[in-house]
Amino acid sequence: MAAPLILNPVYDEEEDAPRDLIAPSPEVFSYFLLTTPRERKNHGRFTVDAFTSYLLVIVVLFMQSILLYCVWNKVIGKNSQWQNGIMNTGNTWNLVEPPSTKCNDGKSLCVLQNGTFSCAPPTLQLIGRWQELDLDGDGVWSKEEVMQSREELKCKFAVDPVEVFSVLGLMLKEREQHIWIHPDVTAGKSIHKMYFTYIMGDVAMCGYRSGDMCGNLVKNGFFDAALMQGNIPRVGTSVRSALTYCNNLLDKGGICDRTLPTTYTSWKIESTQECGEAKFDGFVYEDPSSGTSKSLLAVDYKARQSYETAQTPIFITYKTCIVLIWLLLVVAQLRDALKTLTWAVQIPATRESNNVSASDEIHTISTFHQVSLLIVTFIRICTVLVLLWIGLNFLARQTDYIGLLMDGVALIFIVEVEEIIYERVIRQDVRSAWEDRKAIPLKKVGLFAGSPDLLDLAWFFLLMVCAILFMAYYTSQLVYPLYDALKCACLSDGEHCFEAHAFSYSFWQQYWLEDVPQSIAQIKRLKMKDTFSLVEVDSATTLATSATRHVGNLLQKTLRP
Repeated sequence: MAAPLILNPVYDEEEDAPRDLIAPSPEVFSYFLLTTPRERKNHGRFTVDAFTSYLLVIVVLFMQSILLYCVWNKVIGKNSQWQNGIMNTGNTWNLVEPPSTKCNDGKSLCVLQNGTFSCAPPTLQLIGRWQELDLDGDGVWSKEEVMQSREELKCKFAVDPVEVFSVLGLMLKEREQHIWIHPDVTAGKSIHKMYFTYIMGDVAMCGYRSGDMCGNLVKNGFFDAALMQGNIPRVGTSVRSALTYCNNLLDKGGICDRTLPTTYTSWKIESTQECGEAKFDGFVYEDPSSGTSKSLLAVDYKARQSYETAQTPIFITYKTCIVLIWLLLVVAQLRDALKTLTWAVQIPATRESNNVSASDEIHTISTFHQVSLLIVTFIRICTVLVLLWIGLNFLARQTDYIGLLMDGVALIFIVEVEEIIYERVIRQDVRSAWEDRKAIPLKKVGLFAGSPDLLDLAWFFLLMVCAILFMAYYTSQLVYPLYDALKCACLSDGEHCFEAHAFSYSFWQQYWLEDVPQSIAQIKRLKMKDTFSLVEVDSATTLATSATRHVGNLLQKTLRP
């Protein structure tokens, strides 16, 4: 066995100076520390083992960089894009990049305004704001008004109002068997407010995205008033007819797909992907009109359920423990690197390593090796800091118990690359010789240099506080908003969901009981008025024609010889 390697730097005369130790460890960076000086001392030259120590350090740094890049780019970056695709808060805490344009680019399913998410398709968001469409307040949305506000509305809602204008006409024609359509609507000249009111229910239904949601709508009682009233032909008088009405709108190739703009189709596909796998749960619904019971299915989505789990105290505690373990592991790496940096600065360096002596002491190292140590340690510190940040984001994104544990193991693997390479490349006798050597002394520096026990305790409590603060910040700034956004986007539900309030149970009660009957009555009056106007015009035309003929006859009689 090789003799213990003793280092006596120039500060040995400071007998009372606080000391620290760098213990030999089975990993590449520790092996790199003294392999070159030891080989020069033992053999008087730069050996293959010395070259290998340099090579392994470069390989490890390269491999860790590639692994970190792939984790960031392929996992965290993709997850961040998914999160940004769900919601657009306008804030800068998004993990990759915040929204950068002033206009709504339509790339986020939900937009946060004044603490409330709006996750409806762009068409529904636009149609729900009549006051921004009817510019002159005359109760008619004309084609001229569409063109006047086109650019402003397109910027705000990411949909062309010209296209929406024509879409409303198409949806009204789908109900032509139930209501009279004004000639101006058919011709695409204007749309009266009563038609907006009437068709609002169909457009609002399109916001529920999928026929799977029909069971949820029945369960929430959105058709109760229509079924009890029994005077809404679209809905019918039974839960079966109400489901048929809902499915005709929302099923693939239904009225919503056929009539709404391509932005709706894109929104529908993306929202389905973002919400994840559908989960069904059975319930029994009692028809309010007949009292009969029917078994139905209510849908929920995996993404929303996952973020619901992420809010529970047990999961937050579980994730905090794993985050703390990760912080301890990475900070231990960082402290080791700082020790190496301190030692490299403290030990004297010469142009040529002059370590050959009667004893086994090494008093100096070569300038080249000292510079190499400083460069490698600096790169290692940067890598550890990047690893810390990426690891926190990698762990934070996980909302599954086993998945979180496996992510932690994957991160540990990246850290242990330096140990794996060392054990699989360096031969056993060299490893044993290095690991059996005495620890390398160095002078401690820093605030707690004279109290190492307090330093260890301070680091531990600091990391505990950091883990708790990180989880508190992450949960409040991302988990809660993302959960609200998913709940709004997937189920149109939630305290902070605009559509949940705009199209609530009370809205549907009023819509079926008051708005629809009133709009139908107004349409009938409009029809009578239009018919009366046509009759007046026809009468006036007839009178004018008759008068013209009478005058012509008189002229003929007068001019007749």
